[in-house]
This record gives sequence, C-alpha cells and structure tokens, in this order.
Amino acid sequence: MFTSRALPQLAAQFSGGWRAGSLYDPAGPFSILTAQFSQPLIDVGIPPTIRRGRLGVVIAQQSLNREVTDRLHEARVTFLRALYYSDLVALYEEIGQRLQANVDGEQQRLDAGMGNEAALKWAKIQKLNLARDLANLRGDHFSAVTRLAELCGHNLSETTAGARQLRLPRPAGALHYVPVQLDVAREFTYALQHRADLKLLQALVDVAEDDRLAVRAGYFPFVALTSSTLFIPEDVLLARQTQIVTGQASIASEVRTGVTLSWRVIDNGQLTGASRRAAGIREEYEITLHRLQQNVPRELATIEGTLQNADARRDALLKSAEAAEENLKLIEAQLALGEASQLDFLKAQSNLLSVRTGILDAIYAHELARAELDRATGRYLEYRTEDAR
Repeated sequence: MFTSRALPQLAAQFSGGWRAGSLYDPAGPFSILTAQFSQPLIDVGIPPTIRRGRLGVVIAQQSLNREVTDRLHEARVTFLRALYYSDLVALYEEIGQRLQANVDGEQQRLDAGMGNEAALKWAKIQKLNLARDLANLRGDHFSAVTRLAELCGHNLSETTAGARQLRLPRPAGALHYVPVQLDVAREFTYALQHRADLKLLQALVDVAEDDRLAVRAGYFPFVALTSSTLFIPEDVLLARQTQIVTGQASIASEVRTGVTLSWRVIDNGQLTGASRRAAGIREEYEITLHRLQQNVPRELATIEGTLQNADARRDALLKSAEAAEENLKLIEAQLALGEASQLDFLKAQSNLLSVRTGILDAIYAHELARAELDRATGRYLEYRTEDAR
C-alpha cells in the first residue's frame, strides 16, 4: 500500500487566450500545453508503508484462520455433546426397560396374591422418575443436534407431500475413549508456531510499528525528481528575425536545468502525538501477545490435569461397573423370590446408573480436553494438501 507521494505524479495544464498584438494572428484562439512529472527518490515513509500493506494481507489471513479455528472447535464440541446425550439416552432407556420389567413383576405377584400395593406403587414411581430424566436428556440431545445442523449450514426443514417437516442430522457413532500422552513442552513449542491468534497479534504489533515509522518520516528530507515541458504549436507564432540564409527560418531549442529547494514547517506536536499513539497501540498489542503466550503453558497444564483426572475416574468406575451390574441382577432374582424389597432394587439400579453415567461423564470430559488441546495448540489448521495431479 503506497502513499500518494510514493507514486509518480503527472500533471497536465491547458491554458488558452486570444491572439493579440503584432506577434500573434488575431484569427482565433491558441492553446499551450504544459506537463509536469514528479517521482520521489528519497522518502523515508515509503518502506514502512510498503511493509504495512503486505502485513495487511497477513492480518486478513490470520483473522480468517482464527475464525475457522473457533467454528471448527464449536462444531466439534457440539458433535461430542450430541454423542454424549445420545449415549445417555440409550443408557436410560436400557435402565427403563429393567424398571418396566420390575413393574410387570410386581403386578404379577400382586395378581398371584404374593405382593402388595405399596411395592407396585414404588416400582411405578421409580419408572416415572426415570421417564422425567429421560425426557430432559432427549431435549438436551435435540438442542445439540439442532445447533450442529446450524453450524454445518443444513436446511432444518423440508417439504414432503405439501407439508413442511423438521429434518435434523443424525450424528453417527458413539462416544469413544482415545488415550493421550501429553508432552507439555513440545505442545507449547508447537502452539507458539501455529496458533492463529498469536500470529495475528504479532502482525498487529508489526503494523503499529510501521505506522509509527511512517509518521516519523515527516522529520526526514524528501527528495523528488521533477521534469516539465512546454509545447506551443508552430502555427501560432510569427517570428520577426532576420534570415541568415534566404528562404530559411531559424529554429531554436531551449533546455533549462536546475534544482528547486523547498521546506516544510512541521507541527512537532502533531507528529509526536501521532507517533506516540502508534507506539501506545503497539505496546498494547505486545502486552496482549505476551499475556497469551504466558497463558499457553497454564492452558496445557490444565488440559493435562483434566486428562489425567478423566483417565483415573474412568479406570476406577470400570472396575465398579461389573460389580454394580452383578448386584442388580442378584437383587432382581431375589425380588422375584420375594426375598428383596423395592428399596433394595432402587439402591441397586441407582448404583448401576450412577456408575455407568460416571463412565460416560469421564469419557466426555476426556474428549472435550482433547478438543481443547487441539484449539490451544492450533491443530485445527492442519489441512492436508492434495496433489493437483
């Protein structure tokens, strides 16, 4: 990006009038054409202005990269949330089937004269409580899938047989656990080299510095090469000179050279103020950049702690899940024989539901930490370039 005085300046001026006096023919108007060309030779403001123009492209690129990173991260987190609620819905439906079997068993025992109304009511209350939680989970899953469709730009409605119907995507797969070995030092180095927000702030720091240098260029000399020409048509002149050779008119050419000097009165307060404002903006960007760079190790340490906690919780709950499953089966068998109460069944199924929900929570937290790791290190911008051939 160039300033106006960094470009060649070309000016043309036309002047006209009426011929008069003994030197001109009063037959009509005449025209004189003048042209002037100016090219700066020394301008201290040109180099930083050129660099600033190039940095403008870098700023646009890194702004786009940051926006892409934010959108990809949001889409990934929303997808994980949709899978999480989908797995929870499946788990609650499985527990609901067992609760329905418990209600049917209590009804059969009551019909056979071996049960009582209180036990049947307890069984129905347990099923209704689970149905309420299941409805809430389905609503959360619907919200996550709707947001995912919006992020992907899908049309949420379609027309079938003249009626508009809601059409939502179905996230494929289930929430899977992927182990991670985190090297904080290596990830920190990678983040400093690839994060779009850090690159954007560095570009803004460089732009502010070039702005300051361009402003201070007013203190330095400005040298330009200037040339001009004057054209007067031959037919408008009447020369009154004695011919040296009969029949030949004298032709004269004139060339003028010289140096023009000018000076400027600089408003020192204005230039100094603008320079200090640019320096202040640069320092603000530098402080923000330094703060983000200092936060990267803290973010990575937090992510590492989250991954370790999720791993430990998952491993502990996996050992308890099998025992909770066997305990519920035992209580179901005892309940069928009349040797256990609905309170025992409630405790057993609540324990199993809590353990299996805790496993899903640990896996979900682990995968969210992996997504946050990719955001914190800038890995969302790792695109594979296909060979055009």
